[in-house]
Amino acid sequence: MTAQHIPEVLPAPPETGTEVTPVPGEPSTAPEVVPGRVVQAFGLGALAVVVIPLGFVVWAMRELVPGVGIAGVAGIAVATVAWLLDVRTPRRWVGWALLSGFAAAYANLSLAPLGLLALVAVVVCPLLARTAQKRLTAPGFDLAERDVEVGFPLYRHQPARLRVERDRAVLALGRMAGGGHVDQAIPLAEVSLAQPGEIVGGDAWPLPGATAVRLVEGPAVRVVAGRQQWVVNVEDPRLVAAILRRRQSAAWSLRTGPQDLGSWHALRRWATKQNTTFRNGKQSQSYRVFRPLFGFFFGVLGLMLLTMQITGNAGTPSAWLAAAAMLVVGAVLVVGWIRQRTRLARAELHSLPPNSPDWGDQRPEVAPIPGWRPWT
Repeated sequence: MTAQHIPEVLPAPPETGTEVTPVPGEPSTAPEVVPGRVVQAFGLGALAVVVIPLGFVVWAMRELVPGVGIAGVAGIAVATVAWLLDVRTPRRWVGWALLSGFAAAYANLSLAPLGLLALVAVVVCPLLARTAQKRLTAPGFDLAERDVEVGFPLYRHQPARLRVERDRAVLALGRMAGGGHVDQAIPLAEVSLAQPGEIVGGDAWPLPGATAVRLVEGPAVRVVAGRQQWVVNVEDPRLVAAILRRRQSAAWSLRTGPQDLGSWHALRRWATKQNTTFRNGKQSQSYRVFRPLFGFFFGVLGLMLLTMQITGNAGTPSAWLAAAAMLVVGAVLVVGWIRQRTRLARAELHSLPPNSPDWGDQRPEVAPIPGWRPWT
């Protein structure tokens, strides 16, 4: 007796597809190399996270109490270290630039008009970081050789993206009303097929335990990894397939997770709960997007206040308590977010339970759905 999918992941695609003949496809529009990609991106990133905020603080130190200037430098240093540690995730550069700009603006609040001018950093720095992100992830086949996260929009009119990281690919399904969904991921080390092609006519590709991906007529990519399989619309399937194939050869194995059905159910229930906005008519307290945001801001603000206390500029007991409280709150929020994010990443990799059958027909010469046509 063959293994069957459990009800929690149904409906599943057909077990057997139909043989198809590859058709000539559209060539990729992406260049082989984007000139100056790294130098320009990291130059703009450094300008946004380090140079502009630090410039405001150094310029103001002529009029600031020394402790305030040192506090501003400390806040910028935290944002800079976080940016360097998180440099492989360009979509988060905006957040680190905002944090650094906030530290510079806070240090200059007591000055006029420089204090108001420093608020410009809170706007300009994130915009520069966004430009740096776009430059670093601009379409080009040299992205396959760089282990930075790259995002591709799946289709219009629905908030979903395909993110290719160093060791895994993620279908980020976006926020839906009420939440409850869990993003799905595949380990790149297990990718056995990355096939460019096209969708002929409208169709849909089911996802285990989630809303099906709506497909529209046009270019698409088919990905098989382990027992999982995706078919999704992308603008340049040849580029996406090339990046997946190249990163597969260098990816680390991610074979960790539940070993039995009971553990899988527990993990999925927990992950669904973390992504639920409303439960039983009551507002959920998960809001994982805001945890790191408030955590880092409270932590940096607490560190800046503590620095001012140590340098002897405001030694009242209440100020010491406020600085310590902010540091503790920030640390709790950030550590909690890291632990939650780690477990969620594990749940995303296990959308199918242990010992599950293949998700659809995975043979390269077979179309898993009627509308799929591979390219030569």
